[in-house]
Amino acid sequence: MMSCFVKFCLAATLLLGSTTLLAETANSESLVQLEQASHVCNDEHEAKRLAANDHLREMAKALVEFKATKYCFILQPSVLVRLLEHHGSYVKFSHDNKVLYTFSEHLQSAN
Repeated sequence: MMSCFVKFCLAATLLLGSTTLLAETANSESLVQLEQASHVCNDEHEAKRLAANDHLREMAKALVEFKATKYCFILQPSVLVRLLEHHGSYVKFSHDNKVLYTFSEHLQSAN
């Protein structure tokens, strides 16, 4: 019985290690540049809501250019971020160990 448990733990450790290696490889290839003054949200629901309506997104960006809100702000410098997921008109990314969201029009190629 103990032997099966040890084999299971070993297999799980190997699987976890190979999954981590694959994730690191994929992540190193998914760096993107955000443009200067990108409209960024810290809430996926808010990003999804704004992504669905161009006019609403423009108004929300104008608001956060004046003053940051609970869910959104302007990321001033152009920064290199790790792309996590692409959902059509909005993307999920990692920056400074935080998961954030922005809109496709704010992405540039990472040269």
